[in-house]
Amino acid sequence: MRCEDSFHSVQEALERLGPGYTHDGLITKLSFGFWTYQFAKKQYAASGNSLLNIFPNRPVGVNQKIVFQDLMRINDIRNRIAHYEPICFDKDKGFVSTTLVSHRYDSILDLLNWLGCNVRSILYGIDGVSRAINIVNAI
Repeated sequence: MRCEDSFHSVQEALERLGPGYTHDGLITKLSFGFWTYQFAKKQYAASGNSLLNIFPNRPVGVNQKIVFQDLMRINDIRNRIAHYEPICFDKDKGFVSTTLVSHRYDSILDLLNWLGCNVRSILYGIDGVSRAINIVNAI
């Protein structure tokens, strides 16, 4: 995605919102891929290199590149799920494996923590990932 593509994505979202525009509405109209690419090198520079400020609790040394790579990996597994592709199978070794899912889940939890979110509170009652991983591992 180029900077021009990001601009057009925002313009399209603004048009869809019309007179009902709100900041929150605009944020939710833009895709996860859009937000991921805001951490790509060119988009990040175009925004003034300040977007990392949304992660007040990120560890020292976590930079734009690391955040971008984590978001790309999360987006990849999100796309695999959306297209009904296997996510708990190591195709190279030919057996069931939850390693990839566990790593992506940990990345999601890390990013939420870096944002300053109370992860337990946000995921309370809806987070069955650890349980599902344990069930698959017991097979």
